[in-house]
Amino acid sequence: MRIGDRHYSFAITDKTGAELYSLTYYAGGEINSDLLSVIFSRHEELHSSFYEVQVSYDHPGSILVPLQYHTAGGEKLLLNTLYGRIIQSSVISEVINEWQLHNVYAVPAGVQEWVNRKFPACKYRHHYTLGVRMMPAGSPDHMLIDFDTDEFSFIVIKQDKLLIAQTLSYTTPEDILYCLLKTCNQFSLSREEVQLSISGLIEKESQLFRELYLYFLNAHFREPTWKLPAAGENGYPAHFFTSLNDLARCAS
Repeated sequence: MRIGDRHYSFAITDKTGAELYSLTYYAGGEINSDLLSVIFSRHEELHSSFYEVQVSYDHPGSILVPLQYHTAGGEKLLLNTLYGRIIQSSVISEVINEWQLHNVYAVPAGVQEWVNRKFPACKYRHHYTLGVRMMPAGSPDHMLIDFDTDEFSFIVIKQDKLLIAQTLSYTTPEDILYCLLKTCNQFSLSREEVQLSISGLIEKESQLFRELYLYFLNAHFREPTWKLPAAGENGYPAHFFTSLNDLARCAS
């Protein structure tokens, strides 16, 4: 499952994560425990017994803290300082040993309680944590970009160092281009060499992708590895759901 402020999706696969059985995506209003309960009641397949349940939280309130600067018990103060007062939220801290970081983030308390109640044995992590773990050591300079209907997240890696992970709202393709070009300038990334790995709700024929391909020479879609019969039937591109495939690969 993937849960954000205004989107919820889930995929059901075989034990290895290689074959897809069911795929569902909701977007629009605020995702809270009441709406999650309504969705749960609509989908009998969610009432099954699973080999493993993986959850990716996609809420933007996140801070990546180097291990040497992390202080246990100070996570809520960090989030309050950067994002304003965190009210009715569960504060979670995850260790990303591969990058010597803590990912400190907030999840609405009602959402976290609902997940733990419905799937008490689930494993959860933040979208950024999952994203950076998909990047093997020694990769070229990279932007890992994932799109939703009105926001996008991006993770920037240069010379095997994680520089930034952020989620921003957008209205037009120009909003996204401005942000990515500014990021390249800020971190001295070459637009001719940096790899853009793109997933989420973006069409290959869209103006946005054409603009990205115009400004960046190495822009490509990050495709899922599972067999995707559901996508073939409904016409949705496979890369719309790569983030869910990442979760399935973690479970295998």
